[in-house]
Amino acid sequence: MPIRLSSSDAPRYARLRLRMLLDAPWAFGASPENDKGLDIAHLEKALADDAYAIFAMELPPLAGVASRGEHEKPELIAVAGIVRQTSPKYHHRASIWGVFVEPAHRGQGFGRAVVAAAIDLARSWPGVDYVDLGASERADAARRLYESLGFVAWGREPEATEIDGRRYDETHMTLRLAGPCRDGTHPSHSVI
Repeated sequence: MPIRLSSSDAPRYARLRLRMLLDAPWAFGASPENDKGLDIAHLEKALADDAYAIFAMELPPLAGVASRGEHEKPELIAVAGIVRQTSPKYHHRASIWGVFVEPAHRGQGFGRAVVAAAIDLARSWPGVDYVDLGASERADAARRLYESLGFVAWGREPEATEIDGRRYDETHMTLRLAGPCRDGTHPSHSVI
């Protein structure tokens, strides 16, 4: 079951964030040298904001291994962030970001669980009708996961990121949380 991280979880999130940036640099706009997600004070403040959340799965305890100390928290193995847009013109939208599952734990439903938790939070925010995200062209499994949760691709940004001289496109996707669009249409097909 995913947990919503609190300010006290900032250090363990930052540890996973560094692994994310090193494991899949093409999937994130930030690098270890310039990422606010590695700044503990920034994370603590962000995690205290009601319009910002990171959902995570923790490393399950191993059978036969002594339990952790009372104050020792397990490492995080999967995460998904979500933020509600604050601009009045975009207040009806939320954005999912920073989705990652440790390679050793992929294919076990952890990614689906944290993204679904983020979507559930967006549904609880009054007035939020859309959840947006982007996926690198290298992230086939992630795009399939998002599509299985109802996200629809609406555009492709050519050469969105560049890592070590190679450029990667990014697919932009959206999820309509309920009902048809105001013009009566339903975003049920890709326009790319």
